[in-house]
Amino acid sequence: MNSITKLAARGRLVIPNEYREALALKEGDEVLISLDRRTDSLTISPIYGKPKDLVKIELEFGDTPGCLAKIADKIAELKLDLIITESKSSQRGKKARWDIIADISKTNRSITEIKQLLLQSGFIETLSITKIQKGHIKM
Repeated sequence: MNSITKLAARGRLVIPNEYREALALKEGDEVLISLDRRTDSLTISPIYGKPKDLVKIELEFGDTPGCLAKIADKIAELKLDLIITESKSSQRGKKARWDIIADISKTNRSITEIKQLLLQSGFIETLSITKIQKGHIKM
């Protein structure tokens, strides 16, 4: 489904009714709005449940068979609750990227510890973790 809509006063955007119905969104539900500067695009994603501590994790790794699964195992071991994920090859057979929105409220690790442990796995080449604050935008 695709739709073109106009921004209203103060930058407000109305999500068309057929989209809200398809996602079972109702007034008061929380959504995550993500800006991707690489593609100049916005993504609006429903946040089901009540996640407490959301972070955005962006990582690059070697595009070899099984590498993504090994990283996913490490993430599961750290008890990170994945909310939204997207993985893709950026250079087929050489580099891949995984963008994750995760709830870290179930882990007993700090963001710094999570980053260190993921990097120590030996599979990840670059990694950033950014806290997502409700109602605040960090650029």
